[in-house]
Amino acid sequence: MLIKLLVVIFISTSLGGCFSSSPKSRVIIVEKSINQYNINQTRLSNEVIPNKQTETTTTKNKVSKKSWSIPVAGKVLKTFSKKHPGLTFNTKPGQTVRAIRDGTVIYSGDKMKSHGKMVVIKHPLGFYSTYTQSQSLKVKGGDNVTKGQVIALTSKNDFYFEMKKFETLINPLKYLK
Repeated sequence: MLIKLLVVIFISTSLGGCFSSSPKSRVIIVEKSINQYNINQTRLSNEVIPNKQTETTTTKNKVSKKSWSIPVAGKVLKTFSKKHPGLTFNTKPGQTVRAIRDGTVIYSGDKMKSHGKMVVIKHPLGFYSTYTQSQSLKVKGGDNVTKGQVIALTSKNDFYFEMKKFETLINPLKYLK
């Protein structure tokens, strides 16, 4: 009986704070999904201009944000999944591969023979992009690149692209525009 009484008192005092008329402090909500755009398969399958930059309109309260760009023009053959952690594009040999955003090249070479020649770029906020199956590389480790800059040319194999946020593989379709 005493335990039931103590439980009722505890609950009523806890809930009493919810209904009091004391002034409340402000709550600030931080939006973390800035620049996470969804693009559909149809948009990717059409011929895309990789260097095209889209901007949101600048207003008194908004800051102009440039979207990530698609690395290569071509139809997406395979999309992101647990067994396929990137995008595979149907490309022809010699197509230009462009940086999806400004960053620094942290790897440029062909150590992993199964991936062909490969470029890895580190972008701000912990993002990384990996461009594989290239026939020739136009950048080297340590180079700073800008969005839309040609970094490689595609090979006879289908072009493969991955993105990471720190160490975690992420779906590129949430970011590319």
